[in-house]
Amino acid sequence: MSKNKLYLAPSMGCCDLFDFKHQVEFIDKKADFLHIDIKDGNYVKTYSIGPDFMKTLKPVVKTPMDAHLMVKHPQWIIEECAKAGATYITPHTDCIESDAFVTIHKILDLGCKAGIALNPSTSLETIRYYLPLLSKVTIMIVDAGYAGQEVIEQMYEKIQTLVQWRNDMKLDFLIEADGSMNADVYGPLYEAGADVVVLGPPALWNKDKDIEKAWSIMQKEVENALIHVSRK
Repeated sequence: MSKNKLYLAPSMGCCDLFDFKHQVEFIDKKADFLHIDIKDGNYVKTYSIGPDFMKTLKPVVKTPMDAHLMVKHPQWIIEECAKAGATYITPHTDCIESDAFVTIHKILDLGCKAGIALNPSTSLETIRYYLPLLSKVTIMIVDAGYAGQEVIEQMYEKIQTLVQWRNDMKLDFLIEADGSMNADVYGPLYEAGADVVVLGPPALWNKDKDIEKAWSIMQKEVENALIHVSRK
């Protein structure tokens, strides 16, 4: 992790369909990860893109794609996500409670990197025993599936605890923050120990209709937020 840098993971389902090709090509050159939210309308109350979306992106992007599975039964689509080109596959803890090790090993056996996502109320203790298998842990800083929420500030402490565990266990997984991202939280998230931030419309697309201008505004906000903060 570079000094005073947050890795950026735009949520690609937010791309403007009328400017899709341009936005994908531009973001692919700028982003560190491409975040792919897959929702089933069951685990969360909204629907979104699926593995076919990644299959469409696969021939034209070089940036690693992360399939964030906000689905009740992720086991059903893990193989599809791997075939579609996902580098990371990230289910939620409460959807793999009864078969966590089987699910994670399946992701790894398919040649992908395993991630895990935790809702704000989910304890870190739920993932302690399989942390060594993970390449990324996503901390939801709002409840999954509901737009327009205020960031839950206790999640900064949760990230700090996870950083301490990572150091104590001598592991090297990435810590990602997801939800209601905006200029006010980049600094606190970085200071807490987050490595990656997921960018939705308020953080990126709403900044300007022109994706290149929007990216420039967002990037300046990130840079300004990190000027006076440091890791503990």
